[in-house]
Amino acid sequence: MADELTVCAAAYFRSIGKDVTTPEEFVMGTSLELKWMSPSDSKLLLSAMTKAGVVTQKDGYIRPASDLGAIDLPLAYRPPKELVESLHGAKSQTSENKADAKPQADAADVFPMLMERAVEAGMQRRDFIQSCNRIQKRLDIEIGVAALIVLRDAGADVGPYLDAVYDSVRMS
Repeated sequence: MADELTVCAAAYFRSIGKDVTTPEEFVMGTSLELKWMSPSDSKLLLSAMTKAGVVTQKDGYIRPASDLGAIDLPLAYRPPKELVESLHGAKSQTSENKADAKPQADAADVFPMLMERAVEAGMQRRDFIQSCNRIQKRLDIEIGVAALIVLRDAGADVGPYLDAVYDSVRMS
């Protein structure tokens, strides 16, 4: 599995074009941009990569532990399903129960839920919607993903909403 984790890390860092990122960028990048897995699975992947010594985390940044440039990557790399399944096998039973207890929103409820979060963060509804539409058109992405970007840029914690947005993107 360590070899696959190294290949996965190499593919991610090549896709972003730099050798440093934050945990939040990693989760959003592997789940919403590359569409490899859900945000919760991305967090497990990052944890497994850190434990295996493939990446290092220091001062809020993630860096490859070694030079990943020499690794040959398959065209259009995606982590195999076995890797994702093995991440779930390593997860404890208590964290599974916690994940099951989290309320799931269906695709139609995601944007209004994010809009309410924006209002709680002090943004005007109109400004939030305009910003989301502008980013959606410019980046050609789903409105929920654009809303996450707007909220993140405004300093709001988007972590609790990642799974719901991922599910809505996957269903569309």
